[in-house]
Amino acid sequence: MNRREFIVLGGSAVALASGRIAIAANWPSKSVVVISAYPPGGTSDIIARLVADLLTTKFGQQFVIENLAGAAGALAGGKLARSAPDGYTILISGSAPIAANKVVQTNLAYDPQVDFTPITVVAESPALLTASAKAPAKSLQELIAYAKANPGKINIGNPGAGTKGHICAAIISLQTGIEINHIPYKGSPPLLADLLGGHIDFALDAPSNYLPHIKDGKIHGVAVTSAQRIGELPNVKTVAEQGLKDYNQTLWFGAVGPKGMSPEIVSAIHKAIKEWSDTPAAKAKLASLGLTAVVNTPDEMRGSIEREIESLKPLVKAGLVQPS
Repeated sequence: MNRREFIVLGGSAVALASGRIAIAANWPSKSVVVISAYPPGGTSDIIARLVADLLTTKFGQQFVIENLAGAAGALAGGKLARSAPDGYTILISGSAPIAANKVVQTNLAYDPQVDFTPITVVAESPALLTASAKAPAKSLQELIAYAKANPGKINIGNPGAGTKGHICAAIISLQTGIEINHIPYKGSPPLLADLLGGHIDFALDAPSNYLPHIKDGKIHGVAVTSAQRIGELPNVKTVAEQGLKDYNQTLWFGAVGPKGMSPEIVSAIHKAIKEWSDTPAAKAKLASLGLTAVVNTPDEMRGSIEREIESLKPLVKAGLVQPS
């Protein structure tokens, strides 16, 4: 490369960087689309709406929710991957479209580790195993005993293939040797409706939608997947307390943008979410949903994505999570 070519290329790089800085400095100058990967009413969608509202207040432009449910979040992830990295389209979701789909979907149209820009994890929670009023077991020990005596008859619903509810049930199966039929739904609301109607015996999902119905006695809390019990359900034991020593699984919800998104815009969104998550009002709101604020840096979120993907590989190898 001669000196003239070097100067031209260098000038082009500077111009490109200057253009990105100018865009970031004027952002947002119009409404921003916030893709929600699941139907309205589920925990993932609730968090997306909470974050969209706080960003609307913070930046003075509308952050508009677009529900794009389907294929366990892959439709939403695909749209984000095809979006311009200008800060006007982001995805807020549980970890399936942001991480797990890379392992559990064989023809995924995007690679979350390549095609997304991590912004931050927003919150985490345990998964909650619940039982319908008609279920043959009301504790984890009873479920395991029933499954061993009745092979193939335990059906546990989850809000989508590759979601943490799916993964948590697969780990229980791996550790106990019981057979579990995984029943994926298109989000939490239809899963909860079937559980309340007695059309499915068990569900493993984020706790928020289930808490009021447990308190009303319409369904039963069977087990919490984290190391500690949920403050909202102090009488529901953890999986570890019910015999599966060291079992500790949590699910997280996060925000990502398309590949190549401006670091300045990423930083602005991250800072706004962090400031909100530190307020007593935000902590109380999340706690009422069985959630805890966990805002990490973009680099730390990249690690969260990698760990989620790696944790699934042994389950796929054991045949407990079947890629589709």
